[in-house]
Amino acid sequence: MAGPSWAAWGEEGPYFEDFRVGDRFWSWPCKTLRESDNTLWTAVTGDSTPLYVDKEYAGRAGHRDTPIHPVLVLALTASLAVRYTSINSMAFLGAEYMRIHKPVYPGDTLCVETEVAYKRESRSRPDTGIVVWVHRAYSQSGELVAEVKRANLVYRRGRAPRWWPVGEGGGKP
Repeated sequence: MAGPSWAAWGEEGPYFEDFRVGDRFWSWPCKTLRESDNTLWTAVTGDSTPLYVDKEYAGRAGHRDTPIHPVLVLALTASLAVRYTSINSMAFLGAEYMRIHKPVYPGDTLCVETEVAYKRESRSRPDTGIVVWVHRAYSQSGELVAEVKRANLVYRRGRAPRWWPVGEGGGKP
């Protein structure tokens, strides 16, 4: 792991000041996808594209199994990195690109490597800065399967709203 260790950020996660362009780190834990993940995704989104819900159709299309829906794979590529990137975000600013490089199937495990691509102070919100990351999802065999480049408005240390209840002692539980 190059760059910062998640442990160095403490339980609150990283703030704007903690990111350096070029840093790379791996998110943990990884995620093993199941057929039930795909079923839930298609049920929640209402997407009934035959390739992702019909095993026979997927086979006739040349797949060894029903592929995991690619939008789910892309969402997981970004979300598996949230604890180590954007837990202290004020806002999601957008994704420059999202790419699927290879299909993902039930039983595959995704691990995400994150690279800090860009950062700058916010001109309009002095309590934040803009951070851009490239997240790369790899399968258990080390193949690149998906990539997402996204940007968030991230709080500076000491500027984020409290996420823990204020107890009698005024500190964290």
